[in-house]
Amino acid sequence: MNKLVFAVVLVINFSFFESSFSQENDKKATQILDKMSGLYKSMNSFSSKFQYSMINLDENIEDSFEGKIIIKDEKYLLKIEGQEIINDGETVWTYIPELNEVNISTYEPDDQEISLNNVFDLYKNGFEQNYLDEDNQHYKIELYPEDESKSYYKILILINKVKFSMYNFSVFDKSNTKYVYQINEFKEEKIDDNFFVFDSSKYPDIEIIDFR
Repeated sequence: MNKLVFAVVLVINFSFFESSFSQENDKKATQILDKMSGLYKSMNSFSSKFQYSMINLDENIEDSFEGKIIIKDEKYLLKIEGQEIINDGETVWTYIPELNEVNISTYEPDDQEISLNNVFDLYKNGFEQNYLDEDNQHYKIELYPEDESKSYYKILILINKVKFSMYNFSVFDKSNTKYVYQINEFKEEKIDDNFFVFDSSKYPDIEIIDFR
C-alpha cells in the first residue's frame, strides 16, 4: 500500500476510534448522572450537611465553612455562617439571628449560580458530559458549559458507585479558583411546604427589611 494512502487510512481510523470512544464516555456519563438525579427526584425532600471550600490556586489561599441545606423541589432552607436563607420558589428570606433582622427579596434564578439545590439536574441543559474515570468508590464525571460566557469552565462531580448519591462536586472558575462542596451527611426528610416560609411573628421585635 502506498505510504501516503496508509497514513491517511490510519488517521481516519484513529479519528473514528476517538470519536466512538468519546461518544461512549458521553453516554456512560449521562447514564450515571440520570441515576444520580433520579435518586434525589424520588425523595419528597432531603437534608444535607456539607463543607464548602474556596481555593485560589494562584495565591494559594483557602477558605471554608460548614453548612446545612434542606431541599424540597425548588424550595430550600440554607443555614450558613450565622444566617438562614429560606426560599419558597418565589420569595427569599435571609434571617440573621445575631441582629434579629430579616431581609426579604423576590427570588430571581441566576444562570451562573451552581449550588446544592440545583446541581443534581444541572447537567440536563446547556452542558456537555464526559465520563472521566472511576476508583473503588466513585464515578468521576466532568461537565463543560456550552455557554462560553460562564464564569467557570468545568464542573467535576464524584458519585457513589453503589448508592448513586453525590459525594462532592468542584467548580473550576476562569479566575483559577476552585469551589468545592463536600457532602458529609445526607438523609431523606418528610417536610411540608410551609416549612419554607419565614414566619416573622415568631421573632419579637424583629427588624424587617423588604426589598420587593
